[in-house]
Amino acid sequence: MAQREDEKIALIRTAILELKQIACYGKQLPREFCPHILGTKEGVWRALVWQFDGQSEHGGLPSWRGFNLFDLDDVTLRDGEWHRGWGTGRRKQHLIDVIDTVVDPAHAAEIRETSPPHIPRLVPARRGLRR
Repeated sequence: MAQREDEKIALIRTAILELKQIACYGKQLPREFCPHILGTKEGVWRALVWQFDGQSEHGGLPSWRGFNLFDLDDVTLRDGEWHRGWGTGRRKQHLIDVIDTVVDPAHAAEIRETSPPHIPRLVPARRGLRR
């Protein structure tokens, strides 16, 4: 049975408030992340997260990601190291226009003058899209 949206919202809200990790599948790929902001964009529930492990369709990891909660499956709350993430102050906050829950600033992203290089990571190519 598919997980209801209100269950996903509650789990992500708890992860933000209690500094827990989330493990789930997003667009059928395994994802591991620490959510930093939960809210909506044009009425659709979304989360801004620091994805530190799993797989990604776009770019290397770790990195900031914005997820539509509708696209997440098997969302599980778990203990583990809280990943603050880092950035130059230009995170993808435009992905959320109404904030529901945000991480305590003491545990928010570390702002740096420049971003360290991404750790090289192999991301499986999607078949049939490149010619």
